[in-house]
Amino acid sequence: MTIKNPIHLQILKDINQLKSKTPKSCNTQWVKKYLGTDKIFHGFSTGQIIDLAKKIIKKNNLDEKQIIELLDSLYQNATSYTEIALAALILSRSPKILKNFNPKCLDLWLNYTCGWAENDVLCQSNFTGEILISNWETWQKILKQFNQSSNINKRRASLVLLTKSLRQSDDPRLSKLAFKQIENLKSEKEILITKAVSWLLRSLVKFHKTEVLDYLEKNKDTLPKIAYREALTKALTGRKYNKKS
Repeated sequence: MTIKNPIHLQILKDINQLKSKTPKSCNTQWVKKYLGTDKIFHGFSTGQIIDLAKKIIKKNNLDEKQIIELLDSLYQNATSYTEIALAALILSRSPKILKNFNPKCLDLWLNYTCGWAENDVLCQSNFTGEILISNWETWQKILKQFNQSSNINKRRASLVLLTKSLRQSDDPRLSKLAFKQIENLKSEKEILITKAVSWLLRSLVKFHKTEVLDYLEKNKDTLPKIAYREALTKALTGRKYNKKS
């Protein structure tokens, strides 16, 4: 693997400098396993990674093309969770790219993610309802493709990418697609999917509680048990879990 992007090469130097200033933790391997990543986990805090992302953006004054080239390099050549998280955080701080985002970029990047944390740092909060609706035909097409992908990270993304928009918008195109995506994946047993099904159902509750309750009633024997339980609790109480007495 040869990294040619000069900013990516500088990022690796910045990571090494940060490593020298960060106390080693005995919990690193446990956290790595919890996150599901197959890459090196340095033990940096979220705050440290955010600060590094801000530093990269401020120092380099990159245009949109250069940012996409950097993100391509970070995803395709990442050996650490830090690089994956940095890529997502740089994207989140690039409003011009997000406004006109080409979702086909995700088709490339998700080939290189592993586990819920790498997937969700990219897909959970970067893409608003406004972004999806403004380019709906393209988003709908790729979300359906992800839903049928042999890559479990793309199947999870087909659910997670809708969660934020469903909490922001009552547009029926979003909810209609969400229920279809859930229906297609509800029989899967992998936790990457079962938890995402639960998350998407809970996200639907804000504007579509009646439809969620109806769907839960009709599918209580075929949905993942955790998804049924958490979504029903959310719809009835507004919480993910019942309060302990």
